[in-house]
Amino acid sequence: MNAIKLLAVAGIAAALSLAPLTAEARKGRVQDIDFGAIRCSEFISDLADASEEDAAAIFLWLDGYLSGVSGDTVLRWNGLENFAENLVDRCASRGNERLLDAARRVGIN
Repeated sequence: MNAIKLLAVAGIAAALSLAPLTAEARKGRVQDIDFGAIRCSEFISDLADASEEDAAAIFLWLDGYLSGVSGDTVLRWNGLENFAENLVDRCASRGNERLLDAARRVGIN
């Protein structure tokens, strides 16, 4: 498993420790993210530098986005891990694709 995939999987495992991230956001230390403007190449680059907590927050947001689009209201931890791996693979090979388009194509299984 490459380092980015490992980071993504570790981020999923750290999802319950997001309280410090939200505290930092309240203090204005975290930038807003326009997911609609991000290309896969930028996502891969940013993910490589992200902490486990930040990676978890990103993948949970993407899961929530896809859930809103599809109407699925169940959080499937195993599906989220597979989604993270598949999204990283897709983005690594399609750098110019928009992240949300890649996320929709990969979907949550």
